[in-house]
Amino acid sequence: MDPAFDARITRFYRRWHDLEETLGAHKGLVIDFDMAPPPPGGWTEAPFTDRHAALRECTELVSILETFLPGGARSDDPLGPINPSYTYTKLTGSLAYLWALAGERRPFSQYLEATMGIQARRIPPAELTRRQRTAVQTCADHEIPWGPEGGAVLRSRLGRRGLDGFEAELRAAATSEVARLRLLLPHLPDPEYTIEVVREDAYWCNWIDGSIHDGVVLRVNTHPRHDYMITSARALAAHEIAGHAAHVTTLCRSAAQGRVDGSSLNLTVHACDAFQMEGLAQVALHILADIAPDAHPLPSAHHLMAALRGLNGDRMGNAQLDVEAGRPLAEVWEDLDRTLPLSGSMSLRASLRDRSRSPLHRSYIHVYAPSKRMFSRLLKLAPEERVPIVQALYEELWTPAQIALLLRQMPREEVRRRHADPPAA
Repeated sequence: MDPAFDARITRFYRRWHDLEETLGAHKGLVIDFDMAPPPPGGWTEAPFTDRHAALRECTELVSILETFLPGGARSDDPLGPINPSYTYTKLTGSLAYLWALAGERRPFSQYLEATMGIQARRIPPAELTRRQRTAVQTCADHEIPWGPEGGAVLRSRLGRRGLDGFEAELRAAATSEVARLRLLLPHLPDPEYTIEVVREDAYWCNWIDGSIHDGVVLRVNTHPRHDYMITSARALAAHEIAGHAAHVTTLCRSAAQGRVDGSSLNLTVHACDAFQMEGLAQVALHILADIAPDAHPLPSAHHLMAALRGLNGDRMGNAQLDVEAGRPLAEVWEDLDRTLPLSGSMSLRASLRDRSRSPLHRSYIHVYAPSKRMFSRLLKLAPEERVPIVQALYEELWTPAQIALLLRQMPREEVRRRHADPPAA
């Protein structure tokens, strides 16, 4: 991309991010990983004066980026973005989120397409029934009853009694998972990160973010709405370190090599980059489990937790669609208590509350389940067929529509030239 235009995009994100930091309780999260390379002398511009100024700049950027799309006036311009569809889709997502912060509330299907680049999809009852049967049988295999008492039994069998020693376990597991990933990405440096323990009433059990200056930080949330299991150390190591931290490390190397535009490293959780980041991280444990020459099957406890999380994500996605369509919240709560008896009412209701109140959480929390469904298609491919796709997903950034093409084994050079409508993930 033209260096001046690349810097302009990064400058937009930095100035918007700095504006939001001044807005107290009403601020929105803009940059999650602030890894875009700064110009010589650093960023010296002041924050936008208000959201209206940010909206004007974002609208102009989107208009310019549209000309670089296939069929656009500048589609053959060598100074355009490396992946025009990705950069355009991300900026249109930022524009939709910025309007939402300003007070706009689009219908949910429109908002999800605009921010995350996917269509809203209701999971059919037959598919949910099939998933529930799998979860019920897996629980029965572990002698865990499917009912209100099952949550306590699950925690007694698989729960951790405390977090003493957890950081050491997590770091050891991360070293092992990164070693497996290095079989796919031989030149991957060791991801550097710090760990902080926090206690926040938030939907997230763990959160990882960072910047060039402060490094990568993984926060472990000990609020009572979250449980930690004997599987947590390895699962988190795969998701947060071999998933997110290693992904960011690889993207930074790609940017240094000219394979990714520098402005792409203003990574967000409000636009389509979140779909790729979360989808890849959620399947990392299963992708890496059978990649090593001495690979062993994942312990059954991991499959149990995966079955429960998969069912939970799909049912919560449908529940959000119900709430967005105007169904009474009391009815939605009753259905969730009945169909997800092991999850706990506090956690389920808090998740719906977060999705309803926040322009960020409205799309971002929803995106976990569909991104996992799409990325799970990797697990249906032979290990050798996965390798070039996983490399493309770690080394570059793509729209959800482009990811669907990669999963069909289309060469990445061709995918970069494609721009397609949002898929139903």
